[in-house]
Amino acid sequence: MSLEYRKQRILAVLYENLKRPQPEVVDSASIAEALEMELSETRQVIKILNDAGAVESDLDGRYSLITRQGLLWLQEKSL
Repeated sequence: MSLEYRKQRILAVLYENLKRPQPEVVDSASIAEALEMELSETRQVIKILNDAGAVESDLDGRYSLITRQGLLWLQEKSL
């Protein structure tokens, strides 16, 4: 699975969180479980997304929220 594909899948999970009545930070363990990815791999990709400004996360990549930039990137990749 390519890095771009993993980024897109993680952003899609974070986007789904925005549809909830009260979106909250999403823990990386939940993302890893939903995507059937290793937790360490999930956190690594979240850190990359954080560095790119697509998500806001803590230093360890344990909790994340998608940013406007992440939404735009996801929309662009979905076209």
